[in-house]
Amino acid sequence: MQTRSYASLLLLIQSLCGVDEFALNEIGRIKALINRRALRAYRMTNYWPRFFKFGEERRLSGNSAAVTTTVDGSGYFIATIGDTDFTSIGADSNTVGAYFVATGSGSGTGTVFPALGYLPYDQTGLSSIDTFLRIHKNAPYISASAVEYDFILTNNGATLICGTLNPATAFVTYKAQFTDTYGDGDGETTSIPAEWFQYLAHGTYADYLRAEGQQEKAMAAEAEAEVLLQDELIRIDQQHQHQVVGSRVFTNANMQTRY
Repeated sequence: MQTRSYASLLLLIQSLCGVDEFALNEIGRIKALINRRALRAYRMTNYWPRFFKFGEERRLSGNSAAVTTTVDGSGYFIATIGDTDFTSIGADSNTVGAYFVATGSGSGTGTVFPALGYLPYDQTGLSSIDTFLRIHKNAPYISASAVEYDFILTNNGATLICGTLNPATAFVTYKAQFTDTYGDGDGETTSIPAEWFQYLAHGTYADYLRAEGQQEKAMAAEAEAEVLLQDELIRIDQQHQHQVVGSRVFTNANMQTRY
């Protein structure tokens, strides 16, 4: 996806503010205002393409563990068989992916996934989830409709409402977490999303004017920043409003309609 540089963003903000270069003691404040605006933009819709993930298979379990770690009364999914006889510790069969409640510690080289009973926000190798949008039993949006789970959100993740079923995986449509801090320092990101570039510049300019006590100019700059952001949100809504996933996903347009 297209990006612009942090250096270009800072240069544009300096131009809007009418300064050749910010003093060293002002850079930290400008950087904080940029990141404040970035978080606001991120929160305005679940449909930003760079954060929107659909139909991603995720486990309802923790990381793989040796079968020798199983505990009586706890639930597991079989990860690998090895030379383990899982039927000796509560499984109905030696089948990868099968759910069972352990009757004790296993033996051999097999591995298990500890059953969590929910889809966690974080899973090794995948993006961290900010917002769960839809959860399906099978891969959705391919050739046929898929069963969709209702779910309840907790601090740990999404608990599926699925009766007596114990699915090992589910297919999640979600908004990924926004973790970047924009800047040119250690650990900061210099690539700015192109769709946010103008809004970040004009929004930061408005905040700068407000901090300087120039309220009328700040109001005008704020209005221009909001127009720039709304233009991007409208473009995204137009792209997605006719797609099958769109009717159940929070967008800027259906938020305005609802509220």
